[in-house]
Parts: sequence; C-alpha cells; structure tokens
Amino acid sequence: MAPKFDLSTPKGLMPFNGYISAKSYVEGYSYSQADADMFATCSGVPDKTKAPHAYRWYIHIAAIKGVRSLSLAPSSGSAPAAAPASTSRAAPAAKATKVDDEDDDDDDLFGDDEEEEAAKPAEKSRAEKMAEAKAAKDAKKKIDRSQIVFEVKPWDTETDLKGLFAKICKTEIEGLVWGEAHKLVPVAFGVKKLVLSCVVEDDKVGVEDITDVIEGFEDEVQSVDMTTMNRL
Repeated sequence: MAPKFDLSTPKGLMPFNGYISAKSYVEGYSYSQADADMFATCSGVPDKTKAPHAYRWYIHIAAIKGVRSLSLAPSSGSAPAAAPASTSRAAPAAKATKVDDEDDDDDDLFGDDEEEEAAKPAEKSRAEKMAEAKAAKDAKKKIDRSQIVFEVKPWDTETDLKGLFAKICKTEIEGLVWGEAHKLVPVAFGVKKLVLSCVVEDDKVGVEDITDVIEGFEDEVQSVDMTTMNRL
C-alpha cells in the first residue's frame, strides 16, 4: 500500500514529489482510488518548478477526472489575483483563448504515459517464468545417441530371416529406432545370420533391452551378439 501524503502543504508535497518521480500512478500501473484520494488533498496545482513530478501527476489525474476548471498556475496558498479590467473588448477573449490553449497542452502532457501503460504486457506469473526457463533448458540439453549393430543367428537354414527382421522391427521401445536395412551374411553349411542395426537414446535404452527383444523370438533365434556400438 502506498504511503499517504497531505499535498496541501509543502511538508507533504515535496516528499510526494520524490515518491511519484518514477511512477505514473500512486499504486500499480493504472488509475485507482489511491490517486483520487491523494488528488483530493491538493489545494491547487503543484509548483511546476519546485515539484515537477507532483505537477506532472496532478495534470495527468486532473485530465482523467475531467477537472478542467482549476487554475493551472502553481498553488501558493492564496487565491490568484483578479485580472485588471481592460478597455478593449478583444483582450479578454484573447486571454481566454490563451488559457484554453494552455489547458489543452497540459491535459495532453501525459497522453503518452497512458499509451505506454496500455502497451505494457501483463506481468508473467512465477509459474509461467519457471516453465519458460525449463523449456529453454530442455531445448539446450543434448540427447546422447548411439548406433548399435547386432548379429542374429537362427537355429537352421529353414528360418525366414527376412520375416524375422520384420517382426523384430515391429517391436516399439521409447528411445529406440530400428534401422530400415538389414543383411543376410553366410555362416556355414548354408546357414545365414541376420545383421541389423538400430539407434538408441543412451539414457533410455540399453543393449540388454534390445537383446531381450530379439531373444524373445526364441523359436527362430539361437543367439544374439552385439558387434559394434558407435556414439553419434
């Protein structure tokens, strides 16, 4: 909650001038009851030379409240002296026009402030800031991957190695991608072995996980050996 100042006296006005120096409003980023209450303590327009920040705030709040009849001369504790009578009828009209122009200028002094306040994005919550920081950290985190090659030996020459390869590749494990190609390499006596590869995320899939998958086809697989493992 903002401190309270009595703006009817220099004792209250000058501290308020310092308080409002970096603000557009008494509280927060928009006009509130706090501004209305503080405005009510003013006995007149603050001295623009002695209290420029209080003067700026006063003119801005007066424009918001629609107060246009107050004199824009700095308050001095006494009512302003009446203007001397003029023998020319045109002079009062000219004077009035000048004052009106000054009113318009002062009312527009802080139109930019209102536009700047409206253009400010809503302040992000702590949860949103933490979520963005985590997303940025995860994006920078490098995922370690490896390419692994296996040799699969069947029980006999009658084993359909191409069909076995297709069944193995249908097994899905998070962090594992089977290679699209395979080889059938002769071993002996007409028996061939199946050579296949895969790429894994090291923190999710281990060699034993893949071996267990292939050995699961026990009617067709005699043995499984890892031949190479290369870090990508």
